[in-house]
Amino acid sequence: MHIIPVIDLYQGQVVHAIRGQREHYQPVRSRLCAGSDPCTIVQAMLDVYPFNTFYIADLDAIRDEAENNHVIDHLQQQFPKLAFWLDAGLSSQKELSVTNRSSIKHVIGTETGITADTLKDIVGTLPEPVLSLDFKTGALRGDGQLLQHPEIWPENIIVMDLARVGSSEGPDMELLQNIRSVSTGKNIYMAGGIRNINDLQNLEENGVAGALVATALHDGSITGVDISSLE
Repeated sequence: MHIIPVIDLYQGQVVHAIRGQREHYQPVRSRLCAGSDPCTIVQAMLDVYPFNTFYIADLDAIRDEAENNHVIDHLQQQFPKLAFWLDAGLSSQKELSVTNRSSIKHVIGTETGITADTLKDIVGTLPEPVLSLDFKTGALRGDGQLLQHPEIWPENIIVMDLARVGSSEGPDMELLQNIRSVSTGKNIYMAGGIRNINDLQNLEENGVAGALVATALHDGSITGVDISSLE
């Protein structure tokens, strides 16, 4: 099972994401290290476990306020062996030329309002893109037609439950099963509410390829030993 730590960037710092209420996000407080500097946070997580991939949500870019390109570039320089999944609010091929970098897999989030036709075009252009199906309280954030056309989805799919992010409520298993029923052959990564090794084991038993985790790493609920047990 592939565990991917999450880094939520806002104005150059790592913040604690809670239930998708981005206007209220505060600098992260982690048991792993002091402060909210992105490089410090990434190194602290690597000290827990030798992760090979990190997920970055550029919240400024997603909110069309600015971007954190300089921070992301610095992370790539400091950690050249890492791969990054980057959600920067990409919603068109025009934006792709601006955000294209080496070692980056672009995440296309449905909450941007991307249409099925645009998704099909971008998937045909990008090397190994990732589709994030963004839900909140059970409803897809974005074009509902995307759920009707799983044949245009890329190989890797994130099922993102924004209402559970940072909540420690556990993953939405009903939502997972709904997506699994239409996503034959896709690699599903679950995000939102994952609390501990029991949740990870349950997800693995239900055919999930990986999970995106932040809060449970920062508070020590999921340890390196836990992650090693999934190998």
